[in-house]
Amino acid sequence: MVEMDVDSLVEKIGSDSGNTIESIREMMEQRKKATHGLLSDYGALYAVAKEFGISLGNAETITLSTISDIVPGRPFSIAGRVRIAYPVKKFRRKDNSTGRMASLILIDDSGETRLVLWDQKSEIVNKVRRGDILLVRNGYGREGLQGGSELHATSLTSISINPELSVNLPEIKEDTIKIDELGLGMNSINMVCRVSSHYPPVEFTRADGTTGVRASFIGEDETGVVRVVLWDSVARFKLGRGDFVKLENAYTRQGLNGEIEIHAGSRSRIIKTDANIDLPPLEEQARMKISDIREKMQNISISGRVIQVFPQRAYSNGMMASITIGDETGTVRVVLWNEGSEVVKELKKGDTILIRNAYSKAGLNSGVEIHVGKYSEIVVNHDPDIPSIEDIKKSLIKEKSIAELENLDSNIQIKGKIVEIDEKKRPIYMTCPECGSTVQNSGFGWFCEQCNEDIEPKPNLIASFTLEDETGSIRTICFRENAERILGMNMEEVMNIIGETQDEQEPLRKAKESLGGKEVIVVGRVKYSEFSDQLEFIVDEVYQTGLELS
Repeated sequence: MVEMDVDSLVEKIGSDSGNTIESIREMMEQRKKATHGLLSDYGALYAVAKEFGISLGNAETITLSTISDIVPGRPFSIAGRVRIAYPVKKFRRKDNSTGRMASLILIDDSGETRLVLWDQKSEIVNKVRRGDILLVRNGYGREGLQGGSELHATSLTSISINPELSVNLPEIKEDTIKIDELGLGMNSINMVCRVSSHYPPVEFTRADGTTGVRASFIGEDETGVVRVVLWDSVARFKLGRGDFVKLENAYTRQGLNGEIEIHAGSRSRIIKTDANIDLPPLEEQARMKISDIREKMQNISISGRVIQVFPQRAYSNGMMASITIGDETGTVRVVLWNEGSEVVKELKKGDTILIRNAYSKAGLNSGVEIHVGKYSEIVVNHDPDIPSIEDIKKSLIKEKSIAELENLDSNIQIKGKIVEIDEKKRPIYMTCPECGSTVQNSGFGWFCEQCNEDIEPKPNLIASFTLEDETGSIRTICFRENAERILGMNMEEVMNIIGETQDEQEPLRKAKESLGGKEVIVVGRVKYSEFSDQLEFIVDEVYQTGLELS
């Protein structure tokens, strides 16, 4: 027989009993002190092992019961395969001390049972994986909460993980799912993915006054990406970008933006894994080009150079800001919400920016916008190799006269005089704060047909005018910040004027006095209006004549 050293034996007893190495050594010291030092380390180890019913030799005889034999009120030793492992939960005892509890579902050829683990033994669930074999010595049968019998680990119970046993146990089929197979209403999901971004746990107060914990990460596999939300004890699992993890017993829900999310709660578990997923290294993942962005995309990663920065402003649910970024393929408006909007305080024109885990929406001016939300990530000045603003504009913007404009033209620059302000067009219109769609008051409040729910609308500014050059004229429409630049007043000033005069057209009359004959340069796109049966120019950016386009 090959003798094992003390450290190896301590590790064996810790593993078999479900206790930590530190606690086993502490128990050894207690027994050595009790014998006034007469026990050696080996003698103390034997005493501890005997207490747990663990043999230190190789020739151990143990009589195993089957799971179907378990009845309340008697001890049993069984071997079973782990089908489900539930995470550790903390609870408050009657004496106000904190206890820990976890459980496993074990199966053999005769059936399945719940193995309940208390306090130190609860840590076993963090060591086992689905499909592992457990040898449970001296578990105690009890009546389960749902009827039937279950096995509880007591102080005399020892548990070995994947011991050398000559037993036949049913195999557990690996039933992991891929991200592109997810659907709403799924339960008991098992999935392997890589963490591309992690958002650490935050505490929140529930409606009943209790404190909860929430964390999240963006998971990816060969088929796609998905947001994963972790709750309470699962949320405290330590994760880092690039970790490979396995989710067990999770479920799906619909996210705030309509996309499918995975949620892991009190009956779920997350473990790190060495599973092989065919993914490129994180640092080498391709980022999207602006010209490739379409509506309703999720988890967008993109980089660009900042062309314009618009300051923070309040809206009904917090703060927002926006920027325009560009690369060699195009430009796009980026909307930053709440915490993300703080970055504009540090940004300036010409900076480079990397955005991870954003999403896209249809813009109110018929274009596509990128939205940076709570779970997005922003890195400033990460890539100096992005083309300069001047190079971006030179490569994208085409100068045309009004007569040369064609439907669906984009990145077009035209120059002309403002010859008429459309006073019939109300300068303020209301939109849904979630999807950006224009909304109307039904008489019973504001309702968004796109989101199918009552909403608190968000006001936006619009300016419509006729622009004329020597070749013709065209109706030109500006939204938001561009409308402010044309009208020479911000949305709050417009609303103040309307409130004081009770006249929605008064801000347009004031603007008309200073705008008549004013020359401007605008960059934008052309679209055909079925309502007017004419081409219209939708402005992406406004420049005054005589200013540099930079």
